[in-house]
Amino acid sequence: MDDVQLISHTIRIAGQSYPVKLTPEEKEIALIIEKELNEKINEYRIKYTVGTTQDILAMLLITYAFESKINNYQEPTIEEANARIEKLIKMISEHSNSQD
Repeated sequence: MDDVQLISHTIRIAGQSYPVKLTPEEKEIALIIEKELNEKINEYRIKYTVGTTQDILAMLLITYAFESKINNYQEPTIEEANARIEKLIKMISEHSNSQD
């Protein structure tokens, strides 16, 4: 396996920071995802009178899960999406626990 050089990056979602290690290619994708997620979060805040950021994130996660299943019904893509969703849930959970 090739040695892939990872770079440090901080993803900011809904005002929270999440440090990650990414390849340069992943960083470009992360910037796009970060912007898209924050735009959707702001849209959901306006569109739905939701009480907490956690509720908005849950709604957003459900939306992406449905879109993934409906639009990309291909095994590898779904597995990758599910793995990323699980990783995000873990990051959010760890971040929430560290603030307690």
